Amino acid sequence: MPMREAFRISLIVWVVHWFLVQIPATLAYHDGTSRADQGSYVFNGVKVRGAASGAYQDIAAWQPHQLSGIAHWLVEPLRLWDGTWYRLVAWLDYGSGHSAGAAFFPLYPYLMRWGHNLAGLSYETVGYIISNIAFLFGLTILYRLIRIDFNDVIAQRTLWAVALFPTSFFFNAVYTESLFMLLAVSTLYSARRGKWFLAGLCGLLAAMTRNSGVMLLAPMGVLFLQQYGWNPRRWFPQAIPAALPAMGIVVYGWILTRAGMGFFDWINQQWQWNRFTAMPWETFTCTLRGCTANVRQWGAVQRLPVVPIDWAWIGDFIRHPTWSTITSFEWRDRVANSNSLEFVVTVAAFALIIIGIRRVPAYYIFFVLPPLIVPLFSPSQVHPLMSTPRFVLPLFPLFTIIVLLIPNRRIGAVLVGGGALGLILLTIQFSDWYWVA
Repeated sequence: MPMREAFRISLIVWVVHWFLVQIPATLAYHDGTSRADQGSYVFNGVKVRGAASGAYQDIAAWQPHQLSGIAHWLVEPLRLWDGTWYRLVAWLDYGSGHSAGAAFFPLYPYLMRWGHNLAGLSYETVGYIISNIAFLFGLTILYRLIRIDFNDVIAQRTLWAVALFPTSFFFNAVYTESLFMLLAVSTLYSARRGKWFLAGLCGLLAAMTRNSGVMLLAPMGVLFLQQYGWNPRRWFPQAIPAALPAMGIVVYGWILTRAGMGFFDWINQQWQWNRFTAMPWETFTCTLRGCTANVRQWGAVQRLPVVPIDWAWIGDFIRHPTWSTITSFEWRDRVANSNSLEFVVTVAAFALIIIGIRRVPAYYIFFVLPPLIVPLFSPSQVHPLMSTPRFVLPLFPLFTIIVLLIPNRRIGAVLVGGGALGLILLTIQFSDWYWVA
C-alpha cells in the first residue's frame, strides 16, 4: 500500500483520538476540580498547581509558568507529572543539582530544547507538538508494518485499538510514548524489510528515548536470524548496524558523565521514585498482599510498607452510585492510588502474550516480553507495578492479539465504546493531577 493511503487512514484515527483526549483534558484542567487544589500554594501571587511534583524542588525558577495563547488551552492540561521533569531537563540539562533528572533519557528533552531555541516556543509546547506529530507518523509506520504480517483489516483495527486504549492520552502528553513508538516501530519495520542500517539508526535513537529502547535487540535478533540464519559468516556487515541500539545506553552514559554524574545514574537514581529490588513473584505478592521492603531514602535505607491493591473504591461506588461520589476528591484519589489499574493491565498483558504466542510472528513476542518483565525486578514502594498502563502503549503486538481474538464486529464495537469512555475518564483524572500511570 502506498504511504499516502497509510497516512490517510492513520490521520483519521489520529484526529478522532486527538478530540477524545484534548477536549476532556482542556475542560477538566481549566474548569474541573484539581487534586492540586487540595494542597497547592501561592508563589509570587500565583497559585502553583500540582506542587507535589519532585521536579519543582525548592527552587522558585523551576516552577512552570502559565502558558499564553492557544498553548494555555491545549498544552497546559497535558504537561503534568513527568512532563515537568522533561521540561526541567530541556531547560537545565543534567546535573545542576537535580540528580533525579537522570531517570529521563535525553532525546526527547533535547528535541524540546532545540525546538525552543529555534522557534521561541515554550519547552512544553515543543514537547506537545513532538508527541502529536510522532504519534501520527508512528501510526502510519505501524499500519505498514502490520500489513506486511497480516492484512488491511487487522492493521486498521490495531490502530484503533492503540488509539482508543484508556491510557493512550499519554501519546498526546509531554511524555516519550509517541516518540518511542515511532522509533520502535520504524526499527522493526526497517528490520522486517532487511534495511538494517536504518533499523539500527532508529533503534539507537529509541534507546536514547527510553531504557526499553535497548531491548529492541531481542526482536531485531529474531528478525536477523530469520533473514541470515545461524551461520556467522553470513552476518556481516549487517550485524554491525543491527547492534546499534546497544550504543544508545553508552551515549547516554557519556552525556551523564559529561554533566558530572555517574555513567549508570539512569539506573542508580531510580531510588528517588522509591524503587527497590525484588523478584517478579515478590512484586506480585507485594501488589496483592502488601509487604515491607528495604527502600533507599535520602542518606539511608529504610524498611517501608508497600500498601496492597485496594478494590474498596468499587464498593464505595456501589453503595453510593452518585455524581457527588465520582467527582469527590476522596473517591478519585482512592481510585488513583488503588493500584488496581496497574494490576489489571499487567495481568492482561501477560495473558495476551500466552494466548497470542502462536497467532503472531515470533519477533512480536520478543518485542513485548522484555519491557514487561524487566520492570518487575524494580517495583516501587508507592506503586509496585508503577507505570505499566503507560509502558504497554507502544507494545502494539498486545493490541494486534486483541484484534485477532475478537473477530466479531459487535463485540469489537462494544470494546471500542468502552475504551473511548475509559480514555475520556482517565484523561480527566490525569489533567486534574491525579495519578494514572
